[in-house]
Amino acid sequence: MEEVSRGWDEFWAELFRIRHRRSMQGIHEYDRMIVEFCINVLNLTEGKSVLDIACGAGDHCIEFARHGIKVTGFDIANSLINYAKNRAKEEDLDIILFQGDMREISFDRKFDAAVLLSHSFGFFNHEENKNVLKHTFAALKPNGRLLLDLINPYNLPHFQKTWTRLEGGYLLSEPHVLDAQAGVLRGRPAVFIDIENNLLIHMNEDALSNNDIRMYTALEINQMLDEVGFSKIEFFGSNALPRMPYSHNSNRMVVVAVK
Repeated sequence: MEEVSRGWDEFWAELFRIRHRRSMQGIHEYDRMIVEFCINVLNLTEGKSVLDIACGAGDHCIEFARHGIKVTGFDIANSLINYAKNRAKEEDLDIILFQGDMREISFDRKFDAAVLLSHSFGFFNHEENKNVLKHTFAALKPNGRLLLDLINPYNLPHFQKTWTRLEGGYLLSEPHVLDAQAGVLRGRPAVFIDIENNLLIHMNEDALSNNDIRMYTALEINQMLDEVGFSKIEFFGSNALPRMPYSHNSNRMVVVAVK
């Protein structure tokens, strides 16, 4: 069996964000739950606009559009954007989708709300992460709202090595590892056994770097948002209704701030 290494957009984005995600039991119900929560806490009504940053394969964009929300989504992986465009076309939903880097957001007072879901904040060093918030602030209309759906750094999941049967082969995922000194949750190395093409596919450095997440505490997030210019910063302990207060043992750390 030949061994090869492949990058994020080249291979792993589609494998993790489409094939692996589809294998998760109850994932569609989970997506609907998150979007209903977002609509509630962001005060979104039909015709309002939302920017879905790091939208992946467009799962949440689809749900927002079904509620009559005007959605613009983008992701760094072109493979995921193409997949999302095809889904939107199949469902006859009007969604703006494009490939882009969240560090280069250039909108000016265009959206009623913005979301970063599924712990999609913290991919870079501190200054770059803060710049993502600055650019998002600029993209929002006055009184626009931002929602960050993050892992609670005080209550990390119990990561385990897993084998998953996926379309075309088998995925072996190693556990995430917390680099406590750096405050970074290191991306899990993974191997895919492609039984159709007789390949053993490893993650290259590019693919691994896309899985590293800087873990911020509530105090640090609050300070960053305040320095950027956000106000009325609230924390919730779940991304589902009813709204739950945030604590050290909450399942999530969900942050909502107003421009």
